[in-house]
Amino acid sequence: MEMRRGFRLIALICTAVLLVAGGIYYYITALKVEPEQLIRETVQNALQARGYRYTVTADFNIAGKKQTWIKVRGERTSADAHFKGTILGTPVEIYQTGTRSYTLDPVSNKWIILDGTDLDRQQLYMAEIDPLSNFRFKGIDTPRLLGTEKVGRRKCWVVEFRSRKVESKVLDMYWKNITYRFWVDKRGRILRKAMATAENKNSPGTFLSLIVEFQDFNKRIDINPPQ
Repeated sequence: MEMRRGFRLIALICTAVLLVAGGIYYYITALKVEPEQLIRETVQNALQARGYRYTVTADFNIAGKKQTWIKVRGERTSADAHFKGTILGTPVEIYQTGTRSYTLDPVSNKWIILDGTDLDRQQLYMAEIDPLSNFRFKGIDTPRLLGTEKVGRRKCWVVEFRSRKVESKVLDMYWKNITYRFWVDKRGRILRKAMATAENKNSPGTFLSLIVEFQDFNKRIDINPPQ
């Protein structure tokens, strides 16, 4: 009986030591993370990547009613891009290779091919075809390290901030009070998830929630448009 009590006591002491050690480790590690530097390095690493895969979900909240704007899955390299999903409930699939675009007509189920069309430069489908365009900043305000969370199996820093100005013309033109949140992989400072929330400039009570999850940074990605 006394031996069992002894084992229990030892187990409790070991558990307490581990909890305290974990807390000290987190505190010391958190002190080494400067939020603004973390944001800048993470964005730079993402923009320099040879390619990546992603999912984009964007919802409107209009007077308390939720409406899905974008729900797509895509992939992108330095030269090509492809995404597939729905925009306002309408099926859409697009390839972009150089200045040639391929758009699947949801009615005829045939591909419409246009030459001399650069969707990036025209700011068309920017949230869907180039999700990182929503996270290129010209200034960062009030960055805060919120703690850690897991995205999939990866342990990430969670950092929240605002921006004085964003390069996305759509966000900058129509939305205000934009708040960003990044989930940054602690290994290599890789962006695993990003969220932007905002209020419409012209329609009080209308809010936007944009969430992008990233995978396969710098892995080989082959984008093959239809023949």
